[in-house]
Amino acid sequence: MEFRSGFIAIVGRANVGKSTLLNALVGQKLSIVSAKPHTTRHALLGILQNENFQAALLDTPGYLTLGRDHLDKAMSHQLKNALADSDIAILVVEPRPPGDIEKELIELLKKGGTLSILCINKIDIVSKSRLLPVIERYSAIHNFSAIVPVSAVTEDGLAILIKQTIENLKPQEPIFPSGHLTNKPPEFLISEIIREKVFEQYDDEIPYDVAVEIESFEYRGSNKPDLLQAIIHVAANSQKKVLIGRSGVAIKQVGIAARPEIEALAGRKVYLELWVKVTQNWKKKTGFVQRIM
Repeated sequence: MEFRSGFIAIVGRANVGKSTLLNALVGQKLSIVSAKPHTTRHALLGILQNENFQAALLDTPGYLTLGRDHLDKAMSHQLKNALADSDIAILVVEPRPPGDIEKELIELLKKGGTLSILCINKIDIVSKSRLLPVIERYSAIHNFSAIVPVSAVTEDGLAILIKQTIENLKPQEPIFPSGHLTNKPPEFLISEIIREKVFEQYDDEIPYDVAVEIESFEYRGSNKPDLLQAIIHVAANSQKKVLIGRSGVAIKQVGIAARPEIEALAGRKVYLELWVKVTQNWKKKTGFVQRIM
């Protein structure tokens, strides 16, 4: 069998399940998942591979019709770059007729001439009778290479999606060395874990205006836990107070929730120190946005 490889951009509106899909496809948690819109800010690479193929999957930020600040612009730039660099696009949608965002994304795919697969996610929450009209509506507006209903949560249909994707990859050598899982450094993945735990612990109390920066990650010998220091940036003093909590109890819970995943990633015990800093209007500061992206 001829070896196949290539880049695949996973695109779609916010909260459609792109990150859950990436994690399910590679069999490991790489991209954080949250109910908050636009949780994914980067084009995160996850590599699915075996002896016959290597699929470089790019989880992209949710498509934005309007950019409000430098963060939104950076996210849109990440999505468009991912599409430009990819051999295939997987358009992830919910099991309902296409809306304006899906139509705009399809127009981008048409203009770029990108070979595209439609992935109808969340089929575990609807009856099968509702899928056929959705498939017909999408088939009428674009000639998809394949249309695959899946559930990223239950992993139903993923084997078919992988098969259809691999069949559309070009015969060529691997892009990355064997064994690679992502192109992101551990510090990036750790900062994302912390950000996810902030969203989980505070729900609507802390809005989207949170950024996490790894200040230092110090190896302290085989018999001591590594020292990890991170800063959680918020946009207002009121958010800082909520995040820290009375006597620092709330921020400790973030650390307790994040530590097991960080230690699993690092393969070592970790002592985690978290600070909260008010960085007003950080989403409108080009330098800061570039630093955390």
